[in-house]
Amino acid sequence: MEQLHEFETMNLETIRRQGSHLVEVARLARRAIARLAEIKQDDIDYLMSFRVTAKNRVWCIPDRNIMRILWWDPNHTVCPSLKRHT
Repeated sequence: MEQLHEFETMNLETIRRQGSHLVEVARLARRAIARLAEIKQDDIDYLMSFRVTAKNRVWCIPDRNIMRILWWDPNHTVCPSLKRHT
C-alpha cells in the first residue's frame, strides 16, 4: 500500500503514465454499476482507476483535486481488461 502514499506526491500526468486513468462508469462490470446504485453513487459519470500493480487497482471518485476512495480491486474485476497480465 506504499504505492497509494506515493500517488500523493505525483502530478496527474505522472500518475497516468503509470497506468492509472479515468474510466466511464458505463464501462464497468454490471456488478460494480449495481453497487454504485446501492450506495447512492450512480449519478457519477467517471471513476478513477489507480494502478497499484498489474492486477491490483484502487477505485476512487474524483472530486476536483481530491480522490475519494471507493473500492479496493485486487483482481481487476471492476473493469476487466482484455490485455494480458492485467
